[in-house]
Amino acid sequence: MKKILFLILLSLIFSQILLSQTVNGDTLTIDGKKILKIWGTHSERGYAYGYLMGDAIKDVAENYVLASVFANSAYVYSFARTYFLSHFSVEEVYHDEVAGMIAGMQDAGIDLHSSVLGRDLDETDLLVANSIVDLSSRNLTAAGLHFGCSGLSSWGTSTQADADLQGNSVITRNLDWTPDETLLNNHLLVVNFPSEPDETAWISFTFAGMIGALSAIGENGIAAFMDVGNYNIVVDENNLHPIFFSIRNGLEKVDYNADGETNQFDVYQAISDKTHLSPSIVHIVNSQFGIVVETNNNAGTVFRDETDNTIIPLNNLAATNHFRKLYAPVYCDRYAAIADSLNNDANVSVQRSWDILAGAAGVSINLQTIEFAPTLNLTKWSTAKAGIPAYSEEPTVFETSNLFSCSEVENHSIFPNAVHIAIYPNPFHSQISVSIDCENSPISSKQAKIEIYNIKGQKIKQLRIKNYELGINKITWNGTDSRNNKLESGIYLFKISTGSSYNLKKVLFLK
Repeated sequence: MKKILFLILLSLIFSQILLSQTVNGDTLTIDGKKILKIWGTHSERGYAYGYLMGDAIKDVAENYVLASVFANSAYVYSFARTYFLSHFSVEEVYHDEVAGMIAGMQDAGIDLHSSVLGRDLDETDLLVANSIVDLSSRNLTAAGLHFGCSGLSSWGTSTQADADLQGNSVITRNLDWTPDETLLNNHLLVVNFPSEPDETAWISFTFAGMIGALSAIGENGIAAFMDVGNYNIVVDENNLHPIFFSIRNGLEKVDYNADGETNQFDVYQAISDKTHLSPSIVHIVNSQFGIVVETNNNAGTVFRDETDNTIIPLNNLAATNHFRKLYAPVYCDRYAAIADSLNNDANVSVQRSWDILAGAAGVSINLQTIEFAPTLNLTKWSTAKAGIPAYSEEPTVFETSNLFSCSEVENHSIFPNAVHIAIYPNPFHSQISVSIDCENSPISSKQAKIEIYNIKGQKIKQLRIKNYELGINKITWNGTDSRNNKLESGIYLFKISTGSSYNLKKVLFLK
């Protein structure tokens, strides 16, 4: 009997191993801040997110979403969840992503049971969590929540005098939400590397479990930051769409509006295409200029630029929580203080942008402050601590390209020990060599292949290979695609496969 039980247990263990999914992700901590990098399809990224951050996701779901947002009331939550299921329409890819997240949490051994709900957390619960800003605008959450925010972008004549910016843009953003201990413990920076050919890599400054774009930067140099607007009139409750997902659609999709360009108006179009419950103000920039998108359920969607500022000079654009074009402007002390600073001196540098927003719009409920200067390859991020707003904390400074690097998969390998891979020189200018050392047995061309991907996960070339002999085998690449067109400088991934085994290597091509 013991032998039979042992065999059953052994069978279950092996079946679990065989059924377990590859975790396409990695985590690191810098200055105490958690960073998660995930790659692959929506489902694969969701799985990695859930597997690697399961404890934090459960913490936010139970101790922030249910406890603070829905007052630990199963009744209040159930009403909001039913409303979500009845009135919201979410793309299949997001359903796939949260399904992957739940599966990843389960495989990581996370207990999904909620004592408040009396059941396990499921995919819908994660979608509801990503829609709390929308639901709060309809009074479907507990009272006392505040979702603020402010931002300042500058470019052109306003940054021309700065030796670093030289007329290019900089944006600083304050995320102001009601402080909560669980949120303070679960700040998270997520870097997505989609494998879908129509999607691009992007960064999300967020909290564990959130998959939408609240504060986000695309690898294409576009940044989008969302504030909650002050006028909320609901006239259409059909096919509602979470605002975080609308922003993500415009940022993550390559050329969302299919006009042949990738810029702020892709995000604007993605917001315009959907009906939202939440009144929202979205500050969007690229390296050259900024716009502010204003949208609500009743009045639709518009955008404004620096010509609509009225009281702010030159190429500066500010956003707080008050509509300025969709409705007649009303007084906002933060907006007025930003205007006063800029009317005193309209010239802006990277440091002054941070200082203006901190001094004019810094509030005690500031949870995150983010600054982005695309042409300087600069991203700054500070997070709040208990009683200390983020803007007053020393920010972590990143080279943006490093955040978008795939260094976490560079040495990932499930090759047998008998096969060794070397790529050199790296970085390279004209030609790079791949050296494959087969110590014990040759590899046939039917088993082996070398594929090259760009940072977006798009396959750009497969190198012609032959049978690999014992010892060292070499193959070269000259930085061209499948049509022999020269590629742009950048980071590329080599996937070297032999049957079910593979090796990933990151290379840097410099023209």
